[in-house]
Amino acid sequence: MNEVTVTTNNLPANIDDLSKFVLIGREKLVAVRAEIRAIDKVGLAEEVRRQKLEEAQAISEAVLDAEVRIGELMASVPKSQGQRTDLQLVGNDAPKSKKQIIKEMGFEETQIKRFETLAKNKDIVEQAKAEARQNDDIVSRSLVLNMVKSKKKEEQLEQAKQHIMEQNRPTTAPKIFVTDCTKAHLKEKCDLLLTDPPYSTDVDNIEAFVDSWLYKALDGVKDTGFAYIFIGAYPKELKAYLNAKIPKHMELCQQLIWTYKNTLGQNPKDRYKQNYQSCLFYRGVNAPMLDCPLTAEQWAVQEINAPDGRQGDRYHAWQKPMEIAERFIRHSTKVGDTVYDPFACTGTFLLASAKLGRKAFGCEIDPDNAAIAIERGCVYG
Repeated sequence: MNEVTVTTNNLPANIDDLSKFVLIGREKLVAVRAEIRAIDKVGLAEEVRRQKLEEAQAISEAVLDAEVRIGELMASVPKSQGQRTDLQLVGNDAPKSKKQIIKEMGFEETQIKRFETLAKNKDIVEQAKAEARQNDDIVSRSLVLNMVKSKKKEEQLEQAKQHIMEQNRPTTAPKIFVTDCTKAHLKEKCDLLLTDPPYSTDVDNIEAFVDSWLYKALDGVKDTGFAYIFIGAYPKELKAYLNAKIPKHMELCQQLIWTYKNTLGQNPKDRYKQNYQSCLFYRGVNAPMLDCPLTAEQWAVQEINAPDGRQGDRYHAWQKPMEIAERFIRHSTKVGDTVYDPFACTGTFLLASAKLGRKAFGCEIDPDNAAIAIERGCVYG
């Protein structure tokens, strides 16, 4: 049969015998586990249980070692037939493909992939064996694979955090222009439109207001760009935005939600308390994938506390958290890209963009709000 020899851990000397060793060992382990359960049920002496536990531990560790060795050997086998001769079957000169070898071993391809994962993570295998012994438990392949998965997630999380930290590179101060955005003209298209316009509660005619600025602002975004527009969650306002005409190179993809629980707001008696706001998410027709390495940041519902003047800076009643601004900026732009906010107010989105190394500029019609933005770090355009 497959003449691959091994010489350590007192394991069988070829891959076929290793396979049989694993299959028989699993059956034996099931039987010993059943004996331990029976001992627990009838309450036999602790010494008897200890002997059976040690037997189960020894079998499980030996089976795991054999699976690791199979994983090592199979990882080197090409998927298709090739020139290798060290995995030939006796009496057959034709090399076997990986799929053929797996089939003759009596395993599924998914099982072999798990063995190969074990072989790549021997340190975790040994750690799992030691911890199981320490806890009077029996090690298993599923336990090791879960530990490998957890380690991979931790590494990915650290890489994502490092990627985020690398973007904290303040650039030149963002510019704010004291002007009506509907009368402003962009010199060049931006990579990201990020804004928080007045809500339907602040304007006389929400449909007319939306028509006055939305198309023009979205038309100023590159076809490779994105847009996030915070709006009130009022039905009339949602209807106005969802029915508004937008440029052909932009697509309304989703209604995102920003929710918070640290402020009460109005306390109506005839309806539910509204602890969220909508954020319309647009993509250019040639926009790339989102750069969102943290899964927790990619939910359509973003739960972040609203700015609280008692615990930090709050310059405006509808001010958005700096954190949600930074998330959207990181997800949809790269360092050096341009961010535009036609309703800059006190400068939160502009300052978040500059903090992350993006070039930012915006418009604000109220001189008092613009003055606060200047105090916070913006400069007049």
